[in-house]
Amino acid sequence: MCGIAGVAGRIPGALAPLSAMNAAQRHRGPDDEGYLLAASASGRSQAFSGPDTAAGVELPRLPEAIPPGFDVGLAHRRLAILDLSAAGHGPMAGDGGALWVTYNGEIYNFVELRAELEAKGHRFRTGTDTEVLLAAWREWGEQCLARFNGMWGFALYDAQTRRLICARDRFGVKPLHYFWDGALFAFASEIKGLLAHPLVPRRPHEPTLRAFLVDGAVDETSQTFFDGVRSLPAGHCATLDLDAFRLSVRAWYAPPPDAGADALSTADFAALCEDAVRLRLLRSDVEVGTCLSGGLDSSSIVCLAARLRGADAAAHHSFSVLYTDLGLAETPHVDAVVAASGVLSARATPTSAELAADLPDLARAQDEPFPSTGLYSQWRVMRMARDAGVRVLLDGQGADEVLAGYHYHYGPFLAEIARREGPGWALAEAWRAHRATSRPLTFFLGLLAYHALPLPAGLRRRALALGATHGRVPENLLDPEWSAHNASVAGTRHGRCSSLREERLGNVFRTSLPALLRYEDRSSMAFSIEARTPFLDYRLVEAALSMPARQLIQGGRTKAVLRDAMAGVIPEVVRGRRDKLGFATPEQRFLAEIGPLVRKWIGPGSRVETRLNHAALGQWLAGDDAELAARPGLFRLVSAELWLRRVAEA
Repeated sequence: MCGIAGVAGRIPGALAPLSAMNAAQRHRGPDDEGYLLAASASGRSQAFSGPDTAAGVELPRLPEAIPPGFDVGLAHRRLAILDLSAAGHGPMAGDGGALWVTYNGEIYNFVELRAELEAKGHRFRTGTDTEVLLAAWREWGEQCLARFNGMWGFALYDAQTRRLICARDRFGVKPLHYFWDGALFAFASEIKGLLAHPLVPRRPHEPTLRAFLVDGAVDETSQTFFDGVRSLPAGHCATLDLDAFRLSVRAWYAPPPDAGADALSTADFAALCEDAVRLRLLRSDVEVGTCLSGGLDSSSIVCLAARLRGADAAAHHSFSVLYTDLGLAETPHVDAVVAASGVLSARATPTSAELAADLPDLARAQDEPFPSTGLYSQWRVMRMARDAGVRVLLDGQGADEVLAGYHYHYGPFLAEIARREGPGWALAEAWRAHRATSRPLTFFLGLLAYHALPLPAGLRRRALALGATHGRVPENLLDPEWSAHNASVAGTRHGRCSSLREERLGNVFRTSLPALLRYEDRSSMAFSIEARTPFLDYRLVEAALSMPARQLIQGGRTKAVLRDAMAGVIPEVVRGRRDKLGFATPEQRFLAEIGPLVRKWIGPGSRVETRLNHAALGQWLAGDDAELAARPGLFRLVSAELWLRRVAEA
């Protein structure tokens, strides 16, 4: 796991900021530092070291003034997870120096791929998956990506074809951002790495900010919150032809079409879950722990990891953030999992004062706004792992999107049942959902109507506002002129879907998972922690996407196939849970307790204030702290303000 950056361009000074871009991402790889400079026209290349280059790597230091003639630069920061020796230094060369790669991620099946490549005559000098990536590219070209089971964002310089190729894994677990204006191409793992280049603009993309505040949109398109900065979409490649200096972006991955049949039995699905955990647990040369929220997903991973570790389970670390607030008490579920698995349990209960102190750092790490304080619980988990000396954490990210775990999934499910089997069957399923979750029957009938009926646009907007997980800022709070001028980007989440598969595909590639993966990557890497996501093993995802709706939601239960697969693995008190929390926080209480600071952040003189209706904001601020904390979308304003301050930094 690492941080990568790079620049290609022939304009004067294009490569000069390479070391600054790398330094901005030092937290992603404190163990090693490296550089490559290349002259694409002649094929000449030279590797260099930096101040943090690992002992044993004998390379000249990157000069302060980049020598003339070079038009490609790659930078690498290493977090050593596999083969901890200096042999894992990057950027790494392959094919006698014809290929160079700077790589962030893990290819979990590299052991099997290495054996296959050795049988074809390839020889290896390290125990890294990076070297396997290079050999695989030499053997199969871009087709090697389909053979990888893992997560990655990498840039490969091919001196023979004079191309720079950037690629991202199927589901975008690992990030890759880029800037392109026709004369300069720059990329980095994090936006802060790009912003270290003075030719990359540092200004808000105002339509994206408005869509975040009012429409709830986060990470739904390749456009980031920064004007001119884009995120390479999941499952895509960007290829820069260095001769013509032309960039093309295209998808290399698409999920298989709906097969219309069960892909796996419950037993086979259970085996696949265990194998996904095995690959991510055992293929590491450093300590691996697990996030534990007390929910179905993280509890499944903890118990499977304990089973795989056997007698060593007592040394396995789990990390939990717990609260005593009504509706947030996860301690009994965490206790049950820890007792059943025998793992170690580290816990924290954050306070509002700690949140206030840490929010600026959290906002800086994220690079872009986020909609709720829920990230703070995740942030504290990563800090605990760092303090415990654990470098890798397994997490349940992706299970809800892939296996239909959110309550809004009932809507497309019921609409699909109504379309395929008739309204009577859909009403029966709505009743079962009511019984299974204890939510009002009207909630499920409303979801059915939302997805199955052609409701008026105004009614649909009102339903969205009422049902949004994280409060959205009322449109009348925005400055009318600013709002009208920047209304070109609209959120697409929770659009009408006629099938559960359609909803889940949208969740994975657009409306839910991209943001969640961004949050986790930035929060984990801020503490030099690698986060691994077993439920995003592509075999598991593709199997789940091929399952019929009734295999995922049964008897009113969400994620039914996972609940059935985990029988006898996790405690029944967790397997049969009706509620859903994740790493939640008592946000309203926290915001009320730090009310004076919240007022200072968003009040007169703030950067976000210039985008708001002053009279409406004054009404918000006129009430007491408890009233202010209850305002919908309040934290979105706080997050936007902290981000705008970051944008304004020199």
